[in-house]
Amino acid sequence: MGAALDVRGTRPSSSLELPVTALPGIGADSAKLLERIEIRTIGDLLWHLPRTYADFSKFTPLRSVRAEQEQTVEAILGHITQRRTARGQLMTEVELLDPQDRSPTNVRATWFGRQFIKERYPEGQLVRLSGKVRFFGRSLQFSNPKMENAAAEAVHTGRIVPMYRLTEGLKEGHLRRWLHTAVMGGAKRTPVVREVADPLPEAVRARRSLVPIQDALREVHFPSEWKDLFSARRRLAFDELLVLQLALGQRRARWTKDAKALPLRADDEEVARWIASLPFALTAGQRRAFDKIREDLGKRVPMSRLLEGDVGSGKTVVAALAARVAVASGSQAALMAPTELLAEQHHRSLTTLFADGPRHALLTSSVIGATRQEILAGLASGELEVVVGTHALVEEGVSFKRLGLAIVDEQHRFGVRQRATFREKGIDPHLLLTTATPIPQTLSQTVYRDLDISILDEMPSGRQLIRTEVRPHGTLPRVWPWLKERVAAGEQAFVVTPRIEEDPEEDIPSAEATFRDLIAKDLAGVRVGLLHGRMPARERDDVMRRFAARELDVMVATTVVEVGIDIPDATVMIILGAERFGLAQLHQLRGRVGRRGQRAFCILISEAAGESERLAAMTEMKPGTDIPLDGFDLAKRDLQIRGAGEFLGKRQSGEENELRIVDLADVDPALIDETAVEADRILAADPRLERPEHASLEQAVADLWRRYALA
Repeated sequence: MGAALDVRGTRPSSSLELPVTALPGIGADSAKLLERIEIRTIGDLLWHLPRTYADFSKFTPLRSVRAEQEQTVEAILGHITQRRTARGQLMTEVELLDPQDRSPTNVRATWFGRQFIKERYPEGQLVRLSGKVRFFGRSLQFSNPKMENAAAEAVHTGRIVPMYRLTEGLKEGHLRRWLHTAVMGGAKRTPVVREVADPLPEAVRARRSLVPIQDALREVHFPSEWKDLFSARRRLAFDELLVLQLALGQRRARWTKDAKALPLRADDEEVARWIASLPFALTAGQRRAFDKIREDLGKRVPMSRLLEGDVGSGKTVVAALAARVAVASGSQAALMAPTELLAEQHHRSLTTLFADGPRHALLTSSVIGATRQEILAGLASGELEVVVGTHALVEEGVSFKRLGLAIVDEQHRFGVRQRATFREKGIDPHLLLTTATPIPQTLSQTVYRDLDISILDEMPSGRQLIRTEVRPHGTLPRVWPWLKERVAAGEQAFVVTPRIEEDPEEDIPSAEATFRDLIAKDLAGVRVGLLHGRMPARERDDVMRRFAARELDVMVATTVVEVGIDIPDATVMIILGAERFGLAQLHQLRGRVGRRGQRAFCILISEAAGESERLAAMTEMKPGTDIPLDGFDLAKRDLQIRGAGEFLGKRQSGEENELRIVDLADVDPALIDETAVEADRILAADPRLERPEHASLEQAVADLWRRYALA
């Protein structure tokens, strides 16, 4: 949570600053688990917000429950038995009696483990149960449901239930109970949430009809109703976006005011010669983007431009042409990628594009010894004109003679740290960021308020369409044998899941469980790899290199492959739990296959019948054409279908978002507009946020810069 933006109003020496062990039920061992997710104080705990919610608020009569649905019931506990399964697991089974007349029903509840159930819940007790019902023989069965005494306050059942980010060993039920104590208090405890001071000026809250911060925190953790939850999320999102916009607004004002950029220019004949030497023709979109970049580079005000475009739209070529302009002006250019693999891929691309110059090199943490020293010396002397690398380019030991252009690839969310530290490497280098993550225009123009935007809205010719199908989970037994046939034909495949770890309380596909099951059963004998964001970077890179070298046939992964190296022979993308991804994200994943123009497939597996309309957009074509909807079309469609307020978190890629509440690719445009207006109003009257009523906002902005080492 340390990477998330927030506005915290805390009074000095409040309970919020106490260690978590000050809350009932949290001992030393639990505190160690919480510290793994950066929760040390009660205030940290309070700001550990739910990642999603389960709607267990609607009750179904016990005799009316249906299979394959999440439901909540009241029931009387009948006979309770416990036995060991063939695998040695303890299974607890409970008969459920109708609470109206205590008569038997054909509904049961079962748990694996949970020995305490027989000890804590006596037969004959009235309880609430929430969970998924399945057929088991002729009976219906709640599988691992949440259960509470019906006379107790609803925390885990019978309400809109919050679900939190966890760590190994930390039980969600325990975390939810601790948060309930902090947020709702108890018979003898005042809720700690009441000590949170509101950071927004009263005038802003009134003007924007925002709920008080204490109410927002209470409702975001334990919502009374969906409408109250939406209001709470809107308030917290407002705070988050306002801080972001204040920070970036101040940053752009400083950069513009103190501009020291070197004008970078190349004559038209030389540029025409570069373009003519390319092994392909530029699209109209690439030409427009490059023309705007050339115009920006020729000014003394340092360029700050974001180049957006789908996977395969040709962003690297545009960036390479910009680098040539810098070199033609006697300056150097640097391109930074998020991973070593991507840096290596970009270096190979530039080697092809720069056959007749400029002089370029690859610098990553893997480049060591004499080679590294030679590259560093070349950058310092100016002999090396273009360098490609990772974060190693912004290390203290790397210096440039005359850095004129910094290119940061795939900074699709924030990129604040990279933008500023790259600027420190030159007099004030021009900055070009690239991203393949489509962001609706109204959002990008405001959230990236310190950037100008160029969009590559067409694809180069020669790319073959990827056949996309939406299928129910029950078709997987036919999908896996088909996949084995494709692998036998020499093709490679991705299998993507929404989560890393298996959770016995949630039936959500996970990478680890899918990998384990595939190598043991459905894809036995096939070379299968596993990749997710919690693996060490070097281990991730090693797995991807093996996949690229065809030492692996199938890669089971989370969305860490959304931005990755090209796998030329990858022709199949199977996405499990597809309903848990945004359309733009699904489009990104689909773009990882068929990279050589060969026939390719994308299979979206979904159990959510209500998601069929949204997922069907992945198979749609642009009106009157045979061209699929592009990433920008899909981002807009997702917003239309799910609604501007849709917020349920879908990702567990292992990488944390910089923002706690806001998903920059799917946020209410009206909220963007409101925070932009308020940020401009505040900065116009108080550019440095020095007024007393802006003290909390100033502190939040300072915390943001400090978090990214930009103090």
